[in-house]
Amino acid sequence: MAEGVLSSASMLVPQLGQVDFLALWPEDNPDEFQAKLGKKIDELDTGDGVFLLADMLGGTPSNRAMYFVGDRVRVLTGLSLPMLYSLISMREEFSDREALADEVMAETQNGTVDVNKLLRGKG
Repeated sequence: MAEGVLSSASMLVPQLGQVDFLALWPEDNPDEFQAKLGKKIDELDTGDGVFLLADMLGGTPSNRAMYFVGDRVRVLTGLSLPMLYSLISMREEFSDREALADEVMAETQNGTVDVNKLLRGKG
């Protein structure tokens, strides 16, 4: 999923700096995944911290990401293309990572729409 979302985002924003993915496969060892995640954080963090986006709260990627939560690492769950796009497009506007996280979550929630209900309301 992570690779697909990143691939789709690259069509919207061709120059994706400081963005990468780490996939977890069924045969992967969770401890090894966590070690790879730590290395990936070190690779991507240029001093401003890192956002980790995971598919769902309670899954192995988010559980292992929680070990890194702190001043330089922020974890958001519910990964989607709108979430990643919001983060990429707004990250230069915010110096405060908490405010950026709040805005990304709000944008992501606003982009989740029951189209049937939307169309009925306009019908």
